[in-house]
Amino acid sequence: MNPRATIVLLAFTLLAVGTLYFLRQNIEPTREAGENLRYAAVFDPEEIREIDIKRGDETVSLRRESAGWRIVAPAEDRASPEAVDRLLMAARFMEVRDRQTGRVAENFPEAGLVPPRLRIELRGTENVGLDIGAGTALPQEVFARVDGQRAVLRVADTMIELASAPAASFRDPRLTELVADDIDKFTVRRADGEMTLRRERGRWMIDKPVRAAADPQAVRAFLEPLLGLRVTAFGTRATGATALLPAQEASISLTPRGGGEDLELRIEGGDGETLNAFFKPRGGDVVVDATAMGLLSVSPEELRDRSLGYVDIDTVDRIRVESDGKSVTLQRDGTEWIGDTDGTKRSNAEVEKLAASFNEAKIGGFRTAAGAEGTGLSMPAQKITFYAWLSENTAEDAAGVHVIAGAELGNAAPDGGVYARSAAGEETVTVPEALSEAVRAAVFPPAPVSSPR
Repeated sequence: MNPRATIVLLAFTLLAVGTLYFLRQNIEPTREAGENLRYAAVFDPEEIREIDIKRGDETVSLRRESAGWRIVAPAEDRASPEAVDRLLMAARFMEVRDRQTGRVAENFPEAGLVPPRLRIELRGTENVGLDIGAGTALPQEVFARVDGQRAVLRVADTMIELASAPAASFRDPRLTELVADDIDKFTVRRADGEMTLRRERGRWMIDKPVRAAADPQAVRAFLEPLLGLRVTAFGTRATGATALLPAQEASISLTPRGGGEDLELRIEGGDGETLNAFFKPRGGDVVVDATAMGLLSVSPEELRDRSLGYVDIDTVDRIRVESDGKSVTLQRDGTEWIGDTDGTKRSNAEVEKLAASFNEAKIGGFRTAAGAEGTGLSMPAQKITFYAWLSENTAEDAAGVHVIAGAELGNAAPDGGVYARSAAGEETVTVPEALSEAVRAAVFPPAPVSSPR
């Protein structure tokens, strides 16, 4: 190529690049320019770190921290993320109905912008100052001004309600921001005694008033609504509330996982719809929904594990069943199971059904005071035990045969079930009769049907 032509082409290229750079730096893209004309302020809500709402002598200050938004004035507390989001979205999408460019607010007293009715300051990667003034002659419309813009705006009055709300409305109404998985231990205290539950090796266990396994789903169903209990007022007490009688007083102490200070909620009185309570992490006195009293009336029996145990048939190597004086041990034989005393084969589906009957047998009642003679458990008529064989030592168990789960079954119980005792404990319980029937069927399988010749 001709050197002169190359130089001319390079010059044109540099001129084009320079022109494009100048336009990008000095002329807003059409879409962005349209946004700036349509809305009072254009910013990214996710980049805002601080919010100050000034209204007369009061300032509501919110700060974004790693754990979320907090209100730091006029009170120090966790902020409601929903309330903050609504405020930021209203500021970001405040639509301009009219823009009086060049108008000075100081020379326009009817706009009520000097001083403003409300001032909202947003700080982050970009700082936004927004003044809200008096209402215009049109309904649901107010005058406004944005820092750095020499104009008086007319905008919808949506921001007035959000920014003028009581300071308490910016506080998170949930009692805590925890969920059931965040709790390691809790104690419910009432006049009739204490109930304590704790996690042990990943399982919930009842410590008081009885030592027993707890149902994880029942514990979760108890904790979740309690942790998310709605606070209706802070730093005050419900008017007209009556004090609780000593027999009605209740409290719960919660220990978070990973340590930390215990959280204690104490119920002190109510008016039927709300309850006066004390919860130090939220400033002390709070008013909560009356459902808290119902939650704290929970009994240990409601939280107990109502299963005899659980077996995964894929981990079972041997099953011993006894019924009506006969016993048989079922062992794997390829894809089937064979009885050691009768030589009868059971299909894998039949054995899976037996395991399912055991897993699904829910305890109907706990009969701690029932005697072994009356229940038939001094000499159980039926037994079922699931075993696993460990070929080598583990951190928790030695090699050899280990009981996975099992139960002993006795006489018929008044509730329509049968008395039983889990292999994991000594307490007498009642279970559905269906489990007894499943054990009997495993010991006395139906005779195979002969094919006609």
